[in-house]
Amino acid sequence: MASSSNEWSNLRSVIVGRAKGSIFPYENEKVTHSIMYQEFFHEFKPHNPFPEYILQAADRELDQLGIKVQRARDVDWNKVGGYTGSMARDGLMVVGNHVIEAPYSWSCRKQEIELAFGHILADLEKDPRVRVFRARFPEGRDTIYDDDSEGSESPFAINNSRPAFDTADFIRVGNTIVGQLSHVTNPAGVDYLRERLPEGYNVQIVETKDPTAMHIDTTLLALRKGLLLYHPIKCTYESLSSYDVFKGWEILPFPIMPKHRTEPPLFMASAWLIMNVLSLGNGKVIIEENDTEFGEWLKARGMEPIYCPFRHVHSIGGSFHCATVDLIREDDDQLASDTTTAAAATSNGLIRRHLNRVRSIFRLLEAWVIRGYRS
Repeated sequence: MASSSNEWSNLRSVIVGRAKGSIFPYENEKVTHSIMYQEFFHEFKPHNPFPEYILQAADRELDQLGIKVQRARDVDWNKVGGYTGSMARDGLMVVGNHVIEAPYSWSCRKQEIELAFGHILADLEKDPRVRVFRARFPEGRDTIYDDDSEGSESPFAINNSRPAFDTADFIRVGNTIVGQLSHVTNPAGVDYLRERLPEGYNVQIVETKDPTAMHIDTTLLALRKGLLLYHPIKCTYESLSSYDVFKGWEILPFPIMPKHRTEPPLFMASAWLIMNVLSLGNGKVIIEENDTEFGEWLKARGMEPIYCPFRHVHSIGGSFHCATVDLIREDDDQLASDTTTAAAATSNGLIRRHLNRVRSIFRLLEAWVIRGYRS
């Protein structure tokens, strides 16, 4: 089953990536020079694995993520010339009952979904309630980086000669998919996505001020229905409030200025991964265990942070949102109905008891991972 149309309703089933075997992505130097940190340029070369201590710790961190979990396969990415199986949301999106694979712009990622997640998609294709859309890539030479092709005047590394997007350049806000153009997503890719959405869904591209744009989930965070946080350097309230999809929403700059760190290194991302969280529903939000200031802000808003170590996953290029694909979320109407029924049935409520069990599992797993680091 697949059924999910937003970023905040009760999460029931999730795909989680796997870090083992990940290597630095090797791509056209336009990409490296556009979005990577100069101090790490030398790492983005063929057959260069991430440090083993990072991969081992990252897999321990990924192993924590609970509810009903389906996992990526182990893949020797060095052997196949790929990148990673840890960032599931970069290449897969669930919209309603449609599961959509991204037509990646990066050549090193074209096999990624099939190798790491193909077994999950094959099972979903057997379900008559689900439609799975596998990516189409051009045969022969890829012109996506050519300077003389359609769209080469774009400020981004890729042109518009064929459809390309990463699904992490989009967030789901009910029947509107909010996205951005970036160094991995072009207008042809946006049209490609529109054609594969269920009836009644649409795409809204927002303007951001980000010369290194790649993935919107460190720029916008739909924390719950009616509450949007935004990166205050890349977006403005005036711009975001002009879009119909956010009419009536509380739109706030992200309340914390994250601090840069050097260990473990952030090879491919910034400290703004603090925004890359995973909502479990009912106000429960998984955040990195060191982001306690953000956790206190959530508590003041009546939400509950669930702290988990995830910094080694950060080193590979993402955080909780990047590393997961929510297969099943309850829609808001069903959630309201279930909450009312549960409250009438018992003073604690069935949903509350279920989420308390989830929270306890996370706390035990956090302690296990921390002990693993110290041993």
